[in-house]
Amino acid sequence: MLKHRVLITAVSGALGPQNINFMKNSIKGDVWVLGVDVKHNYVAENNANEFALVPLGNTKKYISRIQELINLHKITMVLPCSDEEAINLSRNREVIESKSTLLATAKISTIKTISNKILTYNFFKKVGITVPDFRVCNNELELIKHASNFYQERGSFVIKDAIARGNRGTILVDKTIKGRQDYMGSRELHMGWEYFNDNFKKFVDQTFPKLITERLYEPCYDIDVLSKNGKLINAIARERINPAGVPYRGNIMRNNNKLTNLAKKVSEYLELTWLYDIDIMTRKDGTPVLLEVNPRPSGSSAASMQCGVPLYKNLLELFERDDFQEKNYFVDGTIISPSFICNVIKPKIK
Repeated sequence: MLKHRVLITAVSGALGPQNINFMKNSIKGDVWVLGVDVKHNYVAENNANEFALVPLGNTKKYISRIQELINLHKITMVLPCSDEEAINLSRNREVIESKSTLLATAKISTIKTISNKILTYNFFKKVGITVPDFRVCNNELELIKHASNFYQERGSFVIKDAIARGNRGTILVDKTIKGRQDYMGSRELHMGWEYFNDNFKKFVDQTFPKLITERLYEPCYDIDVLSKNGKLINAIARERINPAGVPYRGNIMRNNNKLTNLAKKVSEYLELTWLYDIDIMTRKDGTPVLLEVNPRPSGSSAASMQCGVPLYKNLLELFERDDFQEKNYFVDGTIISPSFICNVIKPKIK
């Protein structure tokens, strides 16, 4: 039996099949992969050694299904690749790790902090890491007041839910915008002040608390961060070609000491172990600003591995060795560009 038998969740994402291949090839001849998702993706299913459907990641049935799969396939590591799954699995860590299976995500107390933007920003503000200037809004009156103040002082602001995935529910208002504009095909809404006032009830739901923050700018980055007991092993900065992140349009790889040092501090202060995704945006003066620390790898971490970074190899060997060396694996400015490929999927022989 192969030494590493890895269960990877959420494999039906855009780069899920590539992530499966990078995991299978990370340690030659020694990795077996079970891919799971709530829906079929025939490329992912073909790339994985086995595939299984699972319930939604935030349900009770999900944990019992993952337990079943761990026992059936003798899984040695579970790698959650969505927020909901990471949270639910971490909350049930004792059950998941009861038979020598490693769960590759943070303890639940850490995840509770990084899954709530208010807690995240307060935590990092205290330790001196730059976060957006923000105000907490506990009701509609406070939201209107802080939005008006930000607009009068800065000519722009952003509304965010305290707990949300990616840019869901994000509204950007700016004096340079007329009406409403699409933003890179994402779920983020951009609009002018008059349009916002006229359509406030339509776009702003009554879920509180919310955040009003300063507007930030490009470049936007994902940093793939692999750490062990708070010590940074890999920090790979990828500038987004599509600043919104979704849909994925590729990356420009960056060797950037400021971003590496930021990742090192985040790892240290949160005492991180395993592989995570840090989202960064930028102020007009070039200052990098921390937006999020996600409790799972980036959906596009395959871009780093395409450049030769052994993220998955290091992840699998995290507790087997200590001789990890951080180095530059690529020339700054290297572009990772996604391409359309037709996959020939032959039936598997059982």
